[in-house]
Formats: sequence, structure tokens, C-alpha cells
Amino acid sequence: MERKKTKLSGFFDLVNKLEDYLMIVFVSGMVIVILIQITGRVVGHPFPWTEESSRYLFLWMMFVALAAGFSRCESARVTLFLQMGPRWLKKFSEYLYAVVVIAFFLVMLVYGWDVVMQQIEWDEMGTALIIPMWIIGICQPVGAILGIIGTLQNFMEFHDNVAIGDKDAEKAKALAKEG
Repeated sequence: MERKKTKLSGFFDLVNKLEDYLMIVFVSGMVIVILIQITGRVVGHPFPWTEESSRYLFLWMMFVALAAGFSRCESARVTLFLQMGPRWLKKFSEYLYAVVVIAFFLVMLVYGWDVVMQQIEWDEMGTALIIPMWIIGICQPVGAILGIIGTLQNFMEFHDNVAIGDKDAEKAKALAKEG
């Protein structure tokens, strides 16, 4: 994946490292908590907090992973029919893709923030861990902000991977690399 450096590359690098660090923390935390959960069940003394904490770690992991996928140009897209279409359709679809993805993350941000405010207002607490639920709920707006940043990075630094190329030209390019 060829990366084009921009004025924001340092910022994007920092955000990517933050996402990587968070993913390491959440995945490691899930593995440890689930191992504790399994051990507790095997010895006949399950820990009630493990189920809840693994669920919370999973939520955080998924929202950060969603954002990380967009910043690394690894989001799913269906491009088969677009590759066969005219050039104007390919160009239009790139912009439509950007608008739809950013709109999705904005909706996620607005409604996620509403949920967090409700959790704070109602003073919601976790059942087993007795932690404020807004600490868990804030994963959605955080993921949305990281997703918007990732989408911008996607278009600014990895535009060739976002662009929908010509199927025959891509085949020829791939064959040239092999030979």
C-alpha cells in the first residue's frame, strides 16, 4: 500500500499508533479476562465480573477496530460492477463512498454522544464492575471520531487504494510486477 505523505501525516501517524496501542490493550485484556473466566468455571468458582468486563472490552475493541480499518484502507467495498463502468461513474463512486462513510460516522457520533449524555444524566453503573456506564458508552463517539480521521487519511494518503481502477489495467499492472 503506497502512502502519499501530507502535512497531516504526523497527526495520522499519532492517531494510528493510538489505535494500535488501544487494540493491544483491549485484545490482551479480553484474553486475560476470558482465561480467568474459564479458570474460575473449571475450579467451580466463577468470577461474576469477567463476563461483564469481557463484553465491555469487546465493545471498545470493535469500535476502535472499525476506525482502524478505515484509516488503513481495509474497509469492504464492492467494486466489480464499478470497474466495468465508465470513468465518470468510477470518479462519482469515490466521492459517494466518502460522503456515505463520513455521514455514517457523523450519525454514529451524534447518537453515541446522546447515549453517553443519557448515561451520565441517569448515573448508570455497571452491574458487576460498578463503573459508570459512560466509560463504556463513550467508545461509540470515540470510534466515530477516529473513523472520520481515518477516512480523511484514507483519501489524503492512500487515494490510489480508494480509487476504483480499470479492471484490465489492474491486471496488466499485476502481471508486469510478477514478470
